[in-house]
Amino acid sequence: MIINKSASEKGNYRLYDYYYDSAREGMYDLLLNMTNDGLIKTVFVPGYVGWSPREGSGIFDPINKIDNVSVVYYLMNNNLNIDLNSLYEKIDRLDNDKFAVLIVNYFGFIDPNIEEIYSRIKEKNGWIIEDNAHGFFTSLYSKHSSADATFFSLHKMFPFSKGGSIKVINDNLKKYSFEGKNVNEIDHNPWMYDISKIACIRKSNYEKIDKLVRSDKYISLFEPLKDKLDDGIIPQTYPIRIQVGNRDKIYEMMNQSGYGVVSLYHTLIEPLRNSEHSDALSLSKHILNLPVHQDVNSNEYENMVELLAKYCIETV
Repeated sequence: MIINKSASEKGNYRLYDYYYDSAREGMYDLLLNMTNDGLIKTVFVPGYVGWSPREGSGIFDPINKIDNVSVVYYLMNNNLNIDLNSLYEKIDRLDNDKFAVLIVNYFGFIDPNIEEIYSRIKEKNGWIIEDNAHGFFTSLYSKHSSADATFFSLHKMFPFSKGGSIKVINDNLKKYSFEGKNVNEIDHNPWMYDISKIACIRKSNYEKIDKLVRSDKYISLFEPLKDKLDDGIIPQTYPIRIQVGNRDKIYEMMNQSGYGVVSLYHTLIEPLRNSEHSDALSLSKHILNLPVHQDVNSNEYENMVELLAKYCIETV
């Protein structure tokens, strides 16, 4: 047949997804296979990597466990976009093409220069690994991905106690025997949910908060970290920069008042606590993330933002 009546090739567009208890387990499995096969000797990592005494670092710890891999940090600006000069300069300095660049889609947002960045990496024969721990929904609806593999933190997006996964995209990586489970073997299955409905709710909630936060009466107290949503961006939270008041005290007071805000990446890993990464360090001391998840009662947003403003003034 020149054109068959129906699709029959079982391998065409098959998904190579593997499921773990956490995203960091999937990340480790992926990088271990790649390093054991001699594909990478260096991993370029964004200079905004969090750490906590209870959980360690979801980004740094998996890489640090792998022998014979060096880590190079490239700069991020104070809006968590990639400093292009820093990344390109560090890649150009490398004397081999055995490298991967980790791109982190913080809070589900994609860097505005991502197409240029991907092209530059591929020109140098580098591998692209996307950290979509916050970007499960964005990865489905955005058209801006040329990654070779990506991983997700499912328990951050769904009502799960645990759960992470990796998606292997490049055909040259599909040969490996990954430790992750098949989707039919897991208890925490994201595909049991109405993905499109959840994405719509998250986007709608973000836009409702955005309208409130950008009000002139709050502009001196806090400001949005990101611009208005581009097509395909489905956020994990609404990140703001606290400009007045003590972020840590505001965090505690908001949660005590019944508003579940979080402070993601509030403490950076030790290698980033220096003057070179001053923008990232400053942001880590002022960032606060407001909830936009699918369980939120958005009618409470106005009260939440007013209380946030009150606590900013009270904690000066």
